[in-house]
Amino acid sequence: MATQKSWIPRAAIALVGFELGLALAYLAMIYLRGEAVPLLDLNGLRSLPSWLQAAHLFAIGGLCLALLRYRQRMTRPVSWFLPSALAVLCLFGGIDELTKLHLALNQFDWKLIYLGILIAIPVLGWQDLTWIWQHHRGPVLWVLAGVGVFLLGGFGAEAMKGAIASELAIHASSQSIFLGEHLRITIEEFGELLGETLILYGMACLTQQALPLQLRLYRF
Repeated sequence: MATQKSWIPRAAIALVGFELGLALAYLAMIYLRGEAVPLLDLNGLRSLPSWLQAAHLFAIGGLCLALLRYRQRMTRPVSWFLPSALAVLCLFGGIDELTKLHLALNQFDWKLIYLGILIAIPVLGWQDLTWIWQHHRGPVLWVLAGVGVFLLGGFGAEAMKGAIASELAIHASSQSIFLGEHLRITIEEFGELLGETLILYGMACLTQQALPLQLRLYRF
């Protein structure tokens, strides 16, 4: 049993280390060569970081589907809506990360899809969320930390893009502007990867705690 629980933190730490290595490798290539190889391009359409983000989202979605499948065996079964909505959100995000579907929806504000699901989750699933918070607070805090890091790294860095560019244009050389923009990209993409890893870790811990012992032994 101790072995079952201990591998999850070790895997999460290893994953964070790998993501940090990708970020540092990208920065090193930008500084030394002026460009990154396509496979390691943090801003690339089909690159290792992009595939890793999709894998994170699919894994989180898979854990949500596992909770949906075995929810009747939980100590307090949750409704079908909460794990279903989270699974749809993550699986859609993973598919979008692989295919860049949002680029084809230039006539439609694709963020409304995410926003609609995110609003529906607390409105329709508040009873389940309250129970999970009361009985599984540790994993929930990891998930919330991951969401915060994801939003800060992703949307925060994107929102600061214009301000950073304007400031650098006044006080810095073209080389500094170039490096500053790629540093912003690194912070944005690494923040998203790190946030997804923390969410995945929290969901894995929640699954370990919420499912019955016999089922956990069977699955892990």
